[in-house]
Amino acid sequence: MDKLNEQEMDELTRILLNTEEQCQMVDQMIKKQIDVKDQMIDKLHKELEYYKQESADRFIEQVMKAIIKVRKDMKRQIYSEQWEGMSKEDIKREYIYIYEDLLDLLEQQNIDVYETREGDMFDAAIHQAKTELTNEIENDKKIKQSVEEGYKKGEKILIPEKVVVYKYKEKGEN
Repeated sequence: MDKLNEQEMDELTRILLNTEEQCQMVDQMIKKQIDVKDQMIDKLHKELEYYKQESADRFIEQVMKAIIKVRKDMKRQIYSEQWEGMSKEDIKREYIYIYEDLLDLLEQQNIDVYETREGDMFDAAIHQAKTELTNEIENDKKIKQSVEEGYKKGEKILIPEKVVVYKYKEKGEN
């Protein structure tokens, strides 16, 4: 191979410098694009957080308005002229109305009340249990009694049902 003459060396040096310059420009362009994309992602994330908070605020506001309505109805009844003279049956009826209003409020929020029947199997995912010993093996892990209803929204358990569940214990066991 022949040695490169000075002119060819100059040309190669110029090409190399030009290529290095172009690489630096491409590198800067890529960095700018990454910065722009990062800024876009940050902006979209902030918007999403804003809309999530806005949605949560609307939901809470809707629930609070329903609770306020129930409270107003209660207050109106308590301060009415008939309150002092109401019979036990009238007060019980008003209490039932309030109970039904609260149940309607839960239903409007797609919250279901659930209660397990006696004899159904215990499920730790939906029950909170107190145990009662039994010497009948066929009753092991079966519900004896529902103590307090459970609440769920879709498949998510909000408050587990409180139950009494049988636990098998052979006679004579400690």
